Amino acid sequence: MEYHLSIAGERSGPHTQFTLIERIRESSLNGDELVWHIGMTEWKPLRELNEFADYWKPTPETITHAEEARRIARISLDTPQPWPRFWARLLDYIWFMSVLGMVVKLILPKNALDWYMNAIVGGASLPLVIFLNVLPFLLFAPLEAFCLSRGGTTPGKAFLRIQVRRMDGSLPHFKDSLVRSLLVLVKGLALCIPVLTLFTISWCRMRLLQTGRTSWDEQTGLRVEHGEPEMWRHLVVIAIMGFVLLIFILAAQQMMEMMHTTGLPK
Repeated sequence: MEYHLSIAGERSGPHTQFTLIERIRESSLNGDELVWHIGMTEWKPLRELNEFADYWKPTPETITHAEEARRIARISLDTPQPWPRFWARLLDYIWFMSVLGMVVKLILPKNALDWYMNAIVGGASLPLVIFLNVLPFLLFAPLEAFCLSRGGTTPGKAFLRIQVRRMDGSLPHFKDSLVRSLLVLVKGLALCIPVLTLFTISWCRMRLLQTGRTSWDEQTGLRVEHGEPEMWRHLVVIAIMGFVLLIFILAAQQMMEMMHTTGLPK
């Protein structure tokens, strides 16, 4: 397409689009020049033509607006949101434990699973029970670290639009991600010891709301960014948690029956 320019009442042209783009890049055109091409009903300022919109240098006003928009977006991303983080981690544990359970059933004999359940119920010493409770989470830690180092998120976090980044915005290293996962297990879950876990979860939630960061993020130099998940994602999480709660109740009933048959106190 060929363009005609009018600068201070002096017209020139025709000019190709490439020629005008080069002059814009050289700053010999400021956008106030009038331009016309076949199909236009009147002359218009060059800056108003969409085909040249991407070639203008940003004005101070544009830069100011962009910085303000970036600041607001950063505040939204960095706003601490304990519950989405909690549900995202639960989602990760759910899918991992489900896969791990299927793999164990295929590999280990049934009597090994029976021994595991009896040990958890009460047939083993407390240190062994704690180790058996923590073992699945220890197996999950390197997998979570791998996901974070490769994409900055995990399946559960991605579903709720949560990202983990270094302070400069780059992906976390595997080592930092692994240390972070282990710190969550120790400081956030208290090695899955029931009473202590409830206390540490509450304490970490309060600290996150007060300071905006958790201790494991501070120690590893990482930050958590939150997007805006759609409502249907929240509904799916609610449905999954309801199903898991039902399975937990049924499993608890089965454990009570096992305790009754083995003669252990309820």
